[in-house]
Amino acid sequence: MQIDVSGMVCPQPVSIVRCCLAELEPGDELVVTGDYPPAERSIRRTCYKHGYAVADADDDGTASNADAVDADADGAKTFSLRIRVTDRAASRADEAESAH
Repeated sequence: MQIDVSGMVCPQPVSIVRCCLAELEPGDELVVTGDYPPAERSIRRTCYKHGYAVADADDDGTASNADAVDADADGAKTFSLRIRVTDRAASRADEAESAH
């Protein structure tokens, strides 16, 4: 699954990512692109906190260890993250859902 949160500011990108991740199964991946650096930091922090695996993603969607923050044609900073649903993240989501 891929989503683009460009043009959005916090907390909206994090909320959208969390809703999308809730629909995925362990092993599934979500590729998130955006243009607001604080959103990238918030998304990473939230995903790590909840047990998701996060890696930078290249334009072709492949994982990369390189810095994924680039400038687009207009000079705006963009990011692309690949988030994988881990068994740990899925079980934490199930626990949170059953608590409500």
